[in-house]
This record gives sequence, structure tokens and C-alpha cells, in this order.
Amino acid sequence: MSVRKIRSLVVLLTVTLLIGTVVATAAASPVGREPTRETKTVKGVVSHWSPTTVRISAGDTIRWKAVSGSHTVTAYSGNWAFDRSLSQGTTLHRRFTHAGTYRFRCTFHSTLVNGVCSGMCAKVVVTG
Repeated sequence: MSVRKIRSLVVLLTVTLLIGTVVATAAASPVGREPTRETKTVKGVVSHWSPTTVRISAGDTIRWKAVSGSHTVTAYSGNWAFDRSLSQGTTLHRRFTHAGTYRFRCTFHSTLVNGVCSGMCAKVVVTG
């Protein structure tokens, strides 16, 4: 076999391997697939939420957990409706599908005057 034929064969094999690698990589790529969803927890501890600000992506879930005491998870500020009771040791879940800031409070441990919350108040910030 001539050197020229060997070089042509090496080039052909290299191109074939490269094409196979590209095809295999494209098949394993997450493009077009549903992104991994996350769940973050907000804990009701005595008379405060921890943390008071939670940042998530659209499609992620918030889990509220009453670590100590009973609480409510009550929406305020107008862009969503949610009002659930949360007794000690229990959890609630909500998936947020749209970007925005979602404020909530515990009606047992906060006050709301003229749209201003004091006490057990927190928010979920959802990015698109």
C-alpha cells in the first residue's frame, strides 16, 4: 500500500471518528430537554421565616415547613393568591411558574398596614 493511500485512509478514519463523536455528544446534550427543577425550603421558626428572601427559577418549587409553632402562608401584594395553614411539623409546596416577586406572611405573627408587612414576612423572587 502506498503512503498516499495510507494517509487518505488515516484522514478518512479520523473524519469518521470526529463525526461519530459529534453525533454522540449531540445525543447526550440536554438541549431541548426540561431543565432540572429545584425545591427550596422556607422554615417557620417561632415567629420568623428562614430565610426571608428565597431566589428560584421559574418552574422551581418552594416548600414551607413549620419547624416550631403553627403559621399561615398568606400571600400579600396582589400578584398571587395563596392562604394556607401550616401546623407544627407539616409542610406545604407550591411551584412558581412565572417570574416575579411573591410576598407572603404569617397572619399569626405579622401585621399588614397599608400594604406594609411587619413581623413574620418574607418573599420568593422568581427569575425567568
